[in-house]
Amino acid sequence: MNSSAKEITREIELFPAMPALCKFVSTHLNDPNVDFKMIAEELKYDPGMTANILKLANSAYFGAAGRVTSLQTAIARVGMKRMFQLVIASGFSKTLVKPLSGYNLRPEELLMHSVFVAVASEELARVTGIHPPDLLFTAGLLHDMGKVIMDKHVEKAVSIFSEKANKEQAFFDVLEKEILGMCHAEAGGTLLEQWKFPHELISAARFHHDPAKASVEDIMLVNIVHISDMLSYSEGIGAGIDGFRYRTSREAISSLGLKTSILEMVTSHSMDKVEELEKVLCGESGRVVKKEKNVRKFH
Repeated sequence: MNSSAKEITREIELFPAMPALCKFVSTHLNDPNVDFKMIAEELKYDPGMTANILKLANSAYFGAAGRVTSLQTAIARVGMKRMFQLVIASGFSKTLVKPLSGYNLRPEELLMHSVFVAVASEELARVTGIHPPDLLFTAGLLHDMGKVIMDKHVEKAVSIFSEKANKEQAFFDVLEKEILGMCHAEAGGTLLEQWKFPHELISAARFHHDPAKASVEDIMLVNIVHISDMLSYSEGIGAGIDGFRYRTSREAISSLGLKTSILEMVTSHSMDKVEELEKVLCGESGRVVKKEKNVRKFH
């Protein structure tokens, strides 16, 4: 292990713990007898989280059918799995909203890339008739957490990245591994593993650029997150310095029977839904997604 990889591993070990409310809700995720009132009681002690969850629960994306004003009603309406998504989206939005100079991402760009991948993943499952895995939205949302850890290391070595990228025409995750001893996908997977997240979320982070390495159990979810990640880059959302330097897995596309027309439809529908969530997570002043943005077509 080179010195950079050792330092990154140490930083993962010292990375702040998962937000307490995310951990609390995750422990009750698969409890069929969960007490919604107890969950609401715990959540109410974080006013910011409460406000965001209610905004999200009332958003068009989460299928609001009449406004709710209490957490208990919101939880009962959306169910525990959706509530987990809401808590994760709210709890991690502060981490994902930071600027990442190494990857050349402005504030909110990583967050909106992550939201797009989460939304597009569910949209892909819907249009292909696949019953979406329970944690698909969350897997999309957290797939790039490794970039938060890797950013300063990429920034320090940015001239080396630039030189090697031009000379070798290598994929960016390969360059990360070669230069730093670890890529952001590995870093993200290791962090989620440290937080004891479900294996589906760990696999989505660790293998989203190389889905063929995922286990048979997780490969459908990882394929969907991989394709959604590429769709986001095709629209220039969160592209930064690396977005157009990744391999698109034709095997993943083939496994889901996807055609270009379906991918373009998914992208269009996802953009509409992302704009709705963006209003909640960033507010009007922080919005970065524009419908007319279309840097390159998916092909």
